[in-house]
Amino acid sequence: MNGSATAERTIVALGGNAFAAPDLPLTMEHQFEFASKVFQSMTPLLADQRELIITHGNGPQVGQMLIRAEQARKAAYPLSLDVCVAESQGELGYVISQSLQNRFSELGITRSIAPLLTRVVVAADDPAFHNPTKPVGPWYAAEQLDEIRQRGYPLVEVLGKGFRRVVASPQPREILEVDSINALLESGAVVIAAGGGGTPVIRQANQLKGIEAVIDKDLTSALLGILTDARLLLILTDVPCAYQDFNTPQQAPLGHLDITAARELLEQGHFAEGSMKPKIEAAIQFSSRPGTRTIICNREVLDQALSGQAGTIIELSRESTS
Repeated sequence: MNGSATAERTIVALGGNAFAAPDLPLTMEHQFEFASKVFQSMTPLLADQRELIITHGNGPQVGQMLIRAEQARKAAYPLSLDVCVAESQGELGYVISQSLQNRFSELGITRSIAPLLTRVVVAADDPAFHNPTKPVGPWYAAEQLDEIRQRGYPLVEVLGKGFRRVVASPQPREILEVDSINALLESGAVVIAAGGGGTPVIRQANQLKGIEAVIDKDLTSALLGILTDARLLLILTDVPCAYQDFNTPQQAPLGHLDITAARELLEQGHFAEGSMKPKIEAAIQFSSRPGTRTIICNREVLDQALSGQAGTIIELSRESTS
C-alpha cells in the first residue's frame, strides 16, 4: 500500500526514556511493555496510515552498553561510543518494529516496517568538541581517575556520586540515509530511523569516520523532517507540555506558540539544557516552514494534543491554528 495522500507526513520522536520508566529497571521485558503502551496511545496516527517516521532516544541503553564494555574490558574488545549508538539502533529498532507490528495486527492493518541504521554527519570543528558536556556511561571512583584520563576521557565530578565521562553533543549536518528513507516512505513503509540522534560520523579526506559524540535526537528529528518535507513533528516526552518557569512557583503551561514567541522564551532561558531546550530548538527549526507544526506532549494527552486541545503546539504563526 502507499501512504495516505491526505494525512500529513509525520515524524514521531520518542523520548530517550521512552523504553525505561524511572521507577522500573531497564530490561528487555519492560522495553517491550512500554513500547506497546506507546503504540496504543498512537492509534489515531496509525489508523489513518499516514507516511510515518519514528525516531527515538537511546540514553539508558547506551549507558548500559558502556557499563558492560567497561566491566568486560579485559575479556572482550572495547566499544567506541559511535558503535554503541549503532548497536542501540538495532536493539530499539527490533523493539519498536515488533511492538508496532503487533499493534498493526490488532488494528487489522497490513503494513511493512523498516528499521534503518542511520548515520549523521557532524562537523569535525563543531565548537561542542571543545566543550564536552553530555554525561555518558558508568560512574568512576577517585582511584580509577588516572587510568580513565589516560584514555583521553574528559570527566565531570558530581558530589556524592563520583566521576563520569562527558562527551560532545555537536549539531547534526547531514543524514546519509535520507534518500533511502524517502524511498521507503513512498513505498508505504513505516520507517524507524535516526535512533539516538544517529550514529555520529565526520568527513575526513573524502572518507567517513565514526566519532565519539552524542547527537541530540530532537535536533536530528527536526533536520530529518526538513529533508523529507514532513508536515508534523510530534515529540513524545514525559511531561504533558512545555512550561514557562518550570519547577518554580510561577510555573505555567505553554499551549499554542508561534515561532517568534517560542524563540523569545528560549532566549530568556525558560528551558533546561539537555531537556526541554533542544525540543524547543528542534520545534523552531522544523516549524519555521509554512504548513508545518510541532507538538510536544506525553502519550497520556496525545489524542487531545492532535486535535489542538493539549500539549505545546508550535507553528510559524498563530493564524495557522485557526
